[in-house]
Amino acid sequence: MGSMMTSSGAAVIAGVILTVVLTAVSGRARGEEPPVIREETLPNNGGRYTISIPKGYASGKPVPLVVALHYGGTVTPYFSRPFLTELIEPGLRTLGAIIVAPDCRHGRWTSPEAETSVLALRDYVQSLWTIDPRRTLITGYSMGGTGAWTIASRHQDRFTAALILAGRPQEDSGAVPWRIPVYVIHSRNDEVMPVKPTADVVGLIQEQGARIKLVVIDGASHYDVGAFTRHLHEAVPWIQRAWKR
Repeated sequence: MGSMMTSSGAAVIAGVILTVVLTAVSGRARGEEPPVIREETLPNNGGRYTISIPKGYASGKPVPLVVALHYGGTVTPYFSRPFLTELIEPGLRTLGAIIVAPDCRHGRWTSPEAETSVLALRDYVQSLWTIDPRRTLITGYSMGGTGAWTIASRHQDRFTAALILAGRPQEDSGAVPWRIPVYVIHSRNDEVMPVKPTADVVGLIQEQGARIKLVVIDGASHYDVGAFTRHLHEAVPWIQRAWKR
């Protein structure tokens, strides 16, 4: 009995297989082929980072660059990899970008040492790959989101957009003269970093006439990282339009 399969059971399995195949084909049709993922180190300081190279990348054809700053935690070697592969890369795949996610070796992304290492990685990747300097994005989640607020505000000559997830802005973030577009995603149910300080800062930046958008989502706790993937995907058209201005 246990080894036998009814015709209806076979039909269900066949339907599941067909759905998986059609989903994969549909993804390829939208240019969503999975990328090449590698773990590498910076030659000058040994800083670890995970890199995602989009399928079909060809030297000579400039692509966007995304620098992604991971959330907090005990930073073991290539701590950044699951952050990149499970959230940032799936969410931003349609951007067709090279994505680099460094390991934070300096406690927090807002430290001067971490800031220096992020900029060194950004410049190194641009020297190694064919990057469009007009399309460079910094993003981050939680601790990384706070780091993205800070680094983007200080280096608007090195990044041309910021995409911030569940990150607390700095006290002076609303007073910065923002020249680059900023897209912010925050959960109304975030129990670690409440949405109000973020909304207040976004309001101050909007009063400057800067290009900034706040998307407040419902139902996701601070630790429900996967809930942000869909919202990352939805941010891509806004970022692309902002780059064209």
